[in-house]
Amino acid sequence: MDASDEAALGLHQIEGFLRLEAGRREAHRKARDFARELPGFTTDQRMVIEEAYAREEVENSRRVAEQIAERVGQVRARYEVRHRRFARETAAVMAVITTGLIGLCVAVILGTAAGSA
Repeated sequence: MDASDEAALGLHQIEGFLRLEAGRREAHRKARDFARELPGFTTDQRMVIEEAYAREEVENSRRVAEQIAERVGQVRARYEVRHRRFARETAAVMAVITTGLIGLCVAVILGTAAGSA
């Protein structure tokens, strides 16, 4: 792995970490907003509710990300199969065309040689 690959990987990892942290912060903000609207609870009870809500939000986000990654993998696999088939078919067509052109060239050369004799 060269330096540019390592840099790209490092940036990807940093981007993932920042996205994860932003998601966690957003989950805690939503949890605080939700807990604030609950009347009749003590501060400690609101904190427990907030933590449970935030954990659930983070878990939901994780599940959605896993589902998206799984779907991306399925789509990628399907397109890889299509690409391989397209490449095989293209190679076969090119082989037929090349063979035909070689045959045509041989026929022209032989025809020219026979006509000069």
